Amino acid sequence: MTTLIRALLVSSIVLAAGGADAQSARTRRVMQEKLQHSQRILAALTTSDYALLQKEVQALTRVTQSPQWTELMSSGLTAYTGSFTKALASLAAAADRRDFDAAGASYTAVTAACFSCHKHVMSSRIAQAP
Repeated sequence: MTTLIRALLVSSIVLAAGGADAQSARTRRVMQEKLQHSQRILAALTTSDYALLQKEVQALTRVTQSPQWTELMSSGLTAYTGSFTKALASLAAAADRRDFDAAGASYTAVTAACFSCHKHVMSSRIAQAP
């Protein structure tokens, strides 16, 4: 298991355990939807199911265009969303080309964008705690 995957797993557990209280129900729903699509993208990648990959990348992209997502985006998170959507576009292009290596690299970029944003939000919450 690579260091990045370990770090992502640990951060997911930490965020799930410690961050749930700080989330609103609406935020939790959007993040759960994002997580479900991300998991399906990983499944599609590991099975080389390009039709599923394209479908789930499109679905995840639609999440970032939804009013619920827009409500979550403060000015401090706009750059993170930009990185995330750019990585999703790269993943969509790789899926269209059926380029397994590029898709894997793009998925890593998508995941890294998630991790960076979640780390920022978590740090912000810690800094604001009484």
